[in-house]
Amino acid sequence: MKSTVVLGVTGFALIAVTYGMARFSWGLMLPAVTRDIPFSPRMAGVLSACSFAAYCLSVTAASRLAERFGPKLPAAAAAGCAAIGLLLLALSSGPVMLAAGLFIAGTGPGLASPSLAAAVSQRVEEKKQPQVNTIINAGTGCGIILSVPILLYLPGGWRAACVVFAACALACLIPVIRSLPGEGIRRDGEKQCWRETLVQRPLIRLVIIAFVSGMASAGWWSFGPEILQHHSGVDADTTSLLWLVSGGAGIAGALTGPVASLIGMNPVYRLSQLFMAAPLLLLAFLHHFSWWLLPAVALCGVGYITLSGVLLVYGASATKAAPASGVGVVFFTLAAGQVAGSLVFGTLYSSAGAVIALTLFAALGGVVMLVLPQGNDGSGR
Repeated sequence: MKSTVVLGVTGFALIAVTYGMARFSWGLMLPAVTRDIPFSPRMAGVLSACSFAAYCLSVTAASRLAERFGPKLPAAAAAGCAAIGLLLLALSSGPVMLAAGLFIAGTGPGLASPSLAAAVSQRVEEKKQPQVNTIINAGTGCGIILSVPILLYLPGGWRAACVVFAACALACLIPVIRSLPGEGIRRDGEKQCWRETLVQRPLIRLVIIAFVSGMASAGWWSFGPEILQHHSGVDADTTSLLWLVSGGAGIAGALTGPVASLIGMNPVYRLSQLFMAAPLLLLAFLHHFSWWLLPAVALCGVGYITLSGVLLVYGASATKAAPASGVGVVFFTLAAGQVAGSLVFGTLYSSAGAVIALTLFAALGGVVMLVLPQGNDGSGR
């Protein structure tokens, strides 16, 4: 029991740093960064895509590393890459350095998720694995909560904040090395390659869902603060508060496992898609501050963290012999969708405006809500 708690806390902290600070803090930093280093909305989309592209590459490598060498190595690398990328961001003087920093920092979360899923499969009894996985996954919300006051009140602005985030990432190294297993997964049968994992029937639908969901999520997580300030007319301090609300609400994603045990995983999945899509429509047609923004951004946070938890559980369950591979496949396609979504949204926002971009991305969420993942028991429950 004690080892399960230690693993859960360590995983929660690593996800908080790699996702909440090294990945999603970029959206909040973006307005301040563009004031110091001017670039167009289209370039903002390219920069965001660098982070997502790095995630795609690293999530593939993490699955193989975790299964061969154990979860400890890629998890430690996740903390190290997050720290290096954040320090490079702090020193950036132009878009090229920003892109490099975002790329390196973006490898951190990609290395973290499959590694932690593998660690949970090795150290936690099977019936408790979905709950532990979703609790760990909710660390993203905690990371966002911590990043907001640091960005808002720390002297030195976003550059100093990146240094603090890097220090937090390095601090995760000790518990990761101490608590995560260092041995790989031993199999009696023949090893299953990445391609064989990908074409398994339960994963095909998950891949489609993850890609489209990733596209839809990029509207908020890559451009949320930008939209709030330049489309909805919200000031910088209120934008930071709303980002804090969004991240804080995401911690509710830790309840994914218990709620799913009551109503089923597919209803939770549908709710998460609805929570992500509906607020985008509100943002599209809101040109001033409204108190409706508070529940809207909260739903964005709850929806995304819950959805990623649902996909994590389905991915691990679909490949029980190699859970890191299942999680890797699903999170790879989720990130690939975010790469495409960042580029498409940035282009639409620059050429057609926020209303069209937000409406189309809300429609994506509405469409994919109709495509249910296959139930673990085949019932679709």
